[in-house]
Amino acid sequence: MLYYGPGAADLQAPPTPIVDTDSASVREAMASVYPAVDVVGKVLPGMIERGDGGLLFAGGLSAVMPMPALGALALSSAALRNYALTLNTALAEKGVYAGSLIIGGLIERGDIYEMVQSQQDQFGDVGARTLDPDGIAEAAWELYSRRDRPEATFNTLS
Repeated sequence: MLYYGPGAADLQAPPTPIVDTDSASVREAMASVYPAVDVVGKVLPGMIERGDGGLLFAGGLSAVMPMPALGALALSSAALRNYALTLNTALAEKGVYAGSLIIGGLIERGDIYEMVQSQQDQFGDVGARTLDPDGIAEAAWELYSRRDRPEATFNTLS
C-alpha cells in the first residue's frame, strides 16, 4: 500500500487567489503532483505483477469544490484527484486499487491544526469543525479493503 498526501511547504505564505494566478504559480503548485507520479511509477509494476496492492492519495476539498482563494493549489489538488480516479479505472481489472481522500478541514493533532490553534487571534476558534485523524485512517483502510468506491470526502467547511 502506498499513501501520498502532499503537505504545505510554507504555512505562513497564503496562496495567491485564482484571479491572480499565473502559469508560474501553477507550475509551482503542480510540483506537489509530480512526486506522486514518480513514486507510482516505481511501485506499480510490482503491484501489477503480484495482482494486488493499493495506491491512496490525499488532497484538499478544492479538488471538488471551487475555492478561489486557494488559486493554483486548487488546480494541483484537482489534478491529484483526477490522477487517482483515472488510475482506479485503469487498474480495476489488475487487482490494484487506487483511491482518493478529499480533506476539507483541519485534521486534529496535525501541524496545520497546531498552528491554527496557537494563533486563534488570527484564525479564530475552530471549535468542533475539525477532523479526527483516526476516522480518516479508518476510511482509508475501508477504501482499500472494500474497493467499492474510489474516494471518500471529509468536509467540515460547509
